[in-house]
Amino acid sequence: MSDPFVIVQEDVTASFDQAKTLLVSWRKLSGKRRSPQEENEYQFMTDEIYSTANSIGTDLDELQETIDVAREAPEDYGLSLEQISERQSFVSTGRKALEEMRRALAQPVSKAKAKASGGVADEQQKQNEHHTVEFNHHQVQQQVLMEQQDEHLDAMMDTVRNLHGIAGTMNTELDDQAILLDEMDGLVDSTQSKLTAARNTVNKFLRDQSNSSLR
Repeated sequence: MSDPFVIVQEDVTASFDQAKTLLVSWRKLSGKRRSPQEENEYQFMTDEIYSTANSIGTDLDELQETIDVAREAPEDYGLSLEQISERQSFVSTGRKALEEMRRALAQPVSKAKAKASGGVADEQQKQNEHHTVEFNHHQVQQQVLMEQQDEHLDAMMDTVRNLHGIAGTMNTELDDQAILLDEMDGLVDSTQSKLTAARNTVNKFLRDQSNSSLR
């Protein structure tokens, strides 16, 4: 069975490789006067890098959670302290690389290039600041969404616990009713036997009376 940590780790590594490749092209376009087509490409790459950064951040948070859980009882997950340390090192290194990526995206173009590009740098800085605000907004939204999901899970767990308690009570009541039904069956059988005996006695009495009258 594959290790979920390793699977996510590979996804994070692939995402970093993709982001780095995009970042190289993004930097080339960020310091020059762009044609309309290049501007579209630049905006697409900017959005793609921010989206990739968000995805990497989420994955690193999930990996950190698994490390924190495994650290409490490594033997339960078949991990050694050295392996846990290696995983923590990967997450820590990933967070630093992600922070560098974000700083690169927010870094304004140099004044010399801005002057040569006729004020494009100022506009680019505004765009970068706008994307930074959007990025932070997305981060807040994700945090709120995660908190809402946690609340929903807690509510579901409470419901499951309540249902479990109700099921236990119903099971006890059914057992009690089964005992009562068994007792009722016994009483019915006893009553049926008594009725049969009484009916036989009456029939015998009637036959005896009939025979006596014939004599």
